[in-house]
This record gives sequence, structure tokens and C-alpha cells, in this order.
Amino acid sequence: MVLSQEEIDGCRDAFLAFDKDRSGTIDVWELRQVLEAMGQKPTEEELFQMISEVDENMSGSIDFAEFLKVIENQKDRAENFDDENDMIDAFVACGGRPDKKGHVRRETLVKIIKLDFGLTIDIEELINKIDTDLSGEIEFEEFKALLS
Repeated sequence: MVLSQEEIDGCRDAFLAFDKDRSGTIDVWELRQVLEAMGQKPTEEELFQMISEVDENMSGSIDFAEFLKVIENQKDRAENFDDENDMIDAFVACGGRPDKKGHVRRETLVKIIKLDFGLTIDIEELINKIDTDLSGEIEFEEFKALLS
């Protein structure tokens, strides 16, 4: 899937934020920091797999062009994001439990959307519409509605 110029510009900003050492690449350790900031706990194997999927020059890190491929892959996956297991994985990555119990904190979602991904959508307004019990905690069904 081809990214728009606006999406590419947003990716450039995100890439620069993730490239902590300003090397022009994101290595496995920087990728780990990004994912952990999003509440995920990837294994070493998962991290290396993510990089190897797009690391055409076999450098062990992701340059900007390769980063765009990661985003394109994620965008393709998002279009097919109707599998219950994927929804549960996203819920768990944000703080919920695999049995669909628990919740995702409102602050966590806002941080992921605004700070980690740099998206400009009004996530607070969306959460207000989805958080039907006004608890500030997003249960699985609310989370599922938010992503749908």
C-alpha cells in the first residue's frame, strides 16, 4: 500500500523521534524502547524478526526507507484488522488482559496515539464517545468499538 505525502511526513517525524542516537537508523534497542513505551513486551526474537522483515541491506537496523516499509506493512495489516485475536493482542499491548478482562487506561491510549505515534486525531473526543460508563478505563468491548 502506498503512503500519502502527509503520511510520509508524519513517518519522518516519528522516525526522528525514535532515532534516539541520531544515527539515521533505528536499531533493535531503539525499537525495543519504542514498543515498551507503547506497553508491549517484545522478545528478542520478535524484535529481530520485525527488523529482518524489512532490513534489505542486512544491517541489523532500519533506515528511513525501511521504516516506511514497516509502516506500509502495518497499514496493510490494519486494513485486515478484523480478527478477534488481533484485537485481543492490541488490547493486551495497551494494558488489558488476554481474557478480555481488565481495562486500558485513558491516559495510556492518549499517550500512544499522540506521543508515541504523533497522530493528530482527537482521541479524547473518540474516547468520550466510547467510554460509555465514564470510568476513564476502556474495557475490551469499548476498546473494540474504538478500533472499529
